[in-house]
Amino acid sequence: MKYCYLILPTLLIFCLVFSASASDEDAFNAFLKEQNEVFSSYIDEEEKDFEKYKTDIMQKWGEFVGSTQKEWVMYDKDKTSRSQVDYEKGIVTIDILLPVEQKQPVKVAEKKIIAQLKKTVSNEWPAKKNPLTDQVLVEEKQPLSQKNVDTFVQKELKKNITIKKLPPTADKVQKQKVTVAFKLVPDHLKIRAEQYKPAVLKYANKRNIDPSVIFGMIHTESCFNPMARSHIPAYGLMQIVPKSGGVDAYEFVFKKKKTPSAKELYEPDFNIRLGVAYIDKIKNIYFKSVENETSSYLMTVAAYNTGIGNVSKAFTGRTVISPAVKKVNAMSPKQVHHQLMNNLTYDEPKKYVQRVFERSKMYR
Repeated sequence: MKYCYLILPTLLIFCLVFSASASDEDAFNAFLKEQNEVFSSYIDEEEKDFEKYKTDIMQKWGEFVGSTQKEWVMYDKDKTSRSQVDYEKGIVTIDILLPVEQKQPVKVAEKKIIAQLKKTVSNEWPAKKNPLTDQVLVEEKQPLSQKNVDTFVQKELKKNITIKKLPPTADKVQKQKVTVAFKLVPDHLKIRAEQYKPAVLKYANKRNIDPSVIFGMIHTESCFNPMARSHIPAYGLMQIVPKSGGVDAYEFVFKKKKTPSAKELYEPDFNIRLGVAYIDKIKNIYFKSVENETSSYLMTVAAYNTGIGNVSKAFTGRTVISPAVKKVNAMSPKQVHHQLMNNLTYDEPKKYVQRVFERSKMYR
């Protein structure tokens, strides 16, 4: 797998602009190899920690459910309570593990459900904001908060509790899973988009980037899930990989080289700031010579997903930028779109470009 496609919908890699000469092309390929080694080392380290965490969960639950770009999953300290927020489908699920011989499992689970839900709606996250703000309404149409979690669970959720016996797990203990689920409000996606509107407008206007494209990208990357985490891992609303695109974007913004932490990337304002800056860099530095604005955005969005080298390759069969830009300038936006849809190496970036532009219309 080439470095420019090591991740799917994420803020990808640092690709330098080289001329079309053979020596520069060799330098470009050497650079990609070096960056691939750095990234692979990072992935190996992350995967080692992740595998241990995953093994611990599997031993207790007999299955692993983890966070994704569209779903935020959180376990309690002893890993016997789990909350899962599906930001795409708009469903929250709380699961509690209990011994199969536990008497009055609903009563016991109720306390654990309340504790897990209070933790879920706390303001302790890097975003310093309840991840379900205004997206769950309880009695008298009051937003769900730590203050009314007890009432919400006891009166509104208790009737929805289900119990399921689980097969014996790796620890050879048979358990039962107590589950309760509830829906977010119908316009939950719009509510989250509104929450991040000030930051999107602030950084998009500052860098002269179309805000509707940014909204379309965040929608596609994470469904406005501030706690999004892909398996790469990439973090936050715009799915930034710390040691690849994160380093490049940070240096572009702050003029110094640093790897942003996961905690920083979970903070929406910071995440959007880096994401928009990287889009600016792709569009106005790497593809600055693209004459048509629509064509420029098509190439930028595709590059954000699959890397600048892969986008250039779709037009000339080579990863060098300047010949690709020259060819693009001889084409209409419709022809540029057709070229991308037919010549990008992978299906994922093709779908990504389509989704971003379709969704950006919602935010104009």
